[in-house]
Amino acid sequence: MTDDDMRPRPVPPPSESRHSGRRPDAHRSVGALWAGTFRVVGKRWRDLAVAATLGAALWLVAFVSAYVGVDELFDGKFWEKLDALFDGEIETAAEVDAWMASFEFTFTPQAAVLLLVALIASFFSILQAATSAQIARQELTGIDAGGSTAASIALSRLPALLLINVALVVVQAVLFLVGLGLTVVADPLGAVWDLVTLVVSVVIAPLLTILWVMVYVEPGLPSLRRWNRLLGRNKLATWGRVMLFDLVRMVFAAVVFLVVIASPLSFAYSLAIVVVLVWPVTVGIVTVAHVIMYGDLVSALSSDGHATDGDHG
Repeated sequence: MTDDDMRPRPVPPPSESRHSGRRPDAHRSVGALWAGTFRVVGKRWRDLAVAATLGAALWLVAFVSAYVGVDELFDGKFWEKLDALFDGEIETAAEVDAWMASFEFTFTPQAAVLLLVALIASFFSILQAATSAQIARQELTGIDAGGSTAASIALSRLPALLLINVALVVVQAVLFLVGLGLTVVADPLGAVWDLVTLVVSVVIAPLLTILWVMVYVEPGLPSLRRWNRLLGRNKLATWGRVMLFDLVRMVFAAVVFLVVIASPLSFAYSLAIVVVLVWPVTVGIVTVAHVIMYGDLVSALSSDGHATDGDHG
């Protein structure tokens, strides 16, 4: 496999494509996608490691703030009680009931501030993915502008990134409140709403990955029309590839967590290792794969004759 295998590939359209309106298959094979991803990671691992360090630092702030804030909400015993559960001290159904009843929620301004800090830090952690996307884009286009340039461009994209993040949080909050309202009216209605929301989220969320890459690498706010045109008839293929990479990284994180939790370390420390150390590594790798998929979609759209000047961003 040559270096060209990891670059966005113009895909020649079938001879009837202009007349039938059909898009050619945009994505390379799953094997080629894995190979291209790790080839980019291998060549730019130093820059990606710096980006991962940034992500880890932000996740550390988020985790510590959430750790203290949540403990504050439960009289300083939340994590201690979780350790009791995972250490096998609670076994019978009666003990579980007593354990759950022992949690006493107490709202405090200090906890609210800490949880707000955790939320803000988690929002800013998207800078790692944006920087990793710029690094991958440099490698795929043959432009070695360096990690500092990638970070600078990612930082300039921060307003758009935060705007999209906040918009998604608002949408999720609205969906939750609607479900809550339907549950108050009638439990079955709330259950149906939750099921429909779950199914739609599972279908749409992986496809939004390409929209995120557009935010990372294209100027301005992403166009939903362009996003839909990029996906074209490749929605199922895109969904499957995104889900595969997400499944692999979630399984990897879960295995690490199970191994660490089996050690003498507490639940909180085990969780911190996954959130602060393991997750940023997976973010860098998966983001590279997403950028490769985005590049293939752009190349297929261009070769199919449907791209306009506005499409190229």
